[in-house]
Amino acid sequence: MTITQLPSGSYRIRQMYKGHTYSKVIPYKPTKKEAITIMAEMMEHAPVEASTASNRTLGGAIEHFIAEREKAGISPASVRGYLVIYRNIPEKYKNLVISDITSDDIQKLVNEYGKTRTAKTVRNMYSLVRSSLRQIRPNLVLVCNLPSAERKAEYEPTTEDIRRILEAAKGSRYEIVLRLAALAVRRGEAIAVTAADLTGNVLTINKDVVLDKNENYVLKDRPKNESSNRRILLPESLANLIREKGVAFEGNPHTINEYLHKLQDRLDIPRFRLHMMRHFAVAYLHKEGFTEEQIMNWGGWSTSSVMKRAYRYNLDPEESQKDISNKLGNLNF
Repeated sequence: MTITQLPSGSYRIRQMYKGHTYSKVIPYKPTKKEAITIMAEMMEHAPVEASTASNRTLGGAIEHFIAEREKAGISPASVRGYLVIYRNIPEKYKNLVISDITSDDIQKLVNEYGKTRTAKTVRNMYSLVRSSLRQIRPNLVLVCNLPSAERKAEYEPTTEDIRRILEAAKGSRYEIVLRLAALAVRRGEAIAVTAADLTGNVLTINKDVVLDKNENYVLKDRPKNESSNRRILLPESLANLIREKGVAFEGNPHTINEYLHKLQDRLDIPRFRLHMMRHFAVAYLHKEGFTEEQIMNWGGWSTSSVMKRAYRYNLDPEESQKDISNKLGNLNF
């Protein structure tokens, strides 16, 4: 069952039962008990009809898929992501009867959804729709043209940028989380770190902090994926600082990027997100000659393809240009 506030200020209660979606709009926000009562009365007086899976609407199928995934224990952040996508699908597509849906219908949805959204967001929407349909019409073949994957043009920090930022952050409440980010630790993993996670100077990464569907930060008892469980050796000064503070970070995680941007402006460094410090770590380790397997194990990636495609970049390009020029110059041509 879902309770959603509409643009008009009213609230819509929606529930899937035996393959049929029941919906009721009321002018106030009901309690859970009230919502259950309202839906029970509606279903009791609803006309009798064949309630088969093929009668479901696309919207109902997506709601069912999300609910089942949530019951299965997927990350609260994933549930939140699904719900954001679902809310942004136009109602006319949610009301499509699944037994009548064709590839052309989904192509129209892809085209409309992509008018104001990134290629990645459109692909995520399509994946959710396809997975939801597959549960009910496993033989439905979708052939759709999706927007090409795009790489956001974002400033890639140099070694000097990172050094200056970490130096300027010393003594602030953001120091630990920034230093961890430069060691390729994800933001949610860094926020979850406490002194209890240290054994000597070895940090065990086995938790994560994420946003749930109610926009609240919650602690997960596992990181992003299985490969993210790992142990990394910290510099002694950083390990001692975590022991001294007891935790890596206290406060609203949203303020981390705000603080980082203020530092960048003050230091005259182009703005980039905290997550780009993880990209920097990959570029730096690659430049220093570490193998892909070593970098994957350190940063907690499950495949090298993701790490190479999304994270690795040419660190310190001016220095690289000089090295390449010198090497080629030695060929005497």
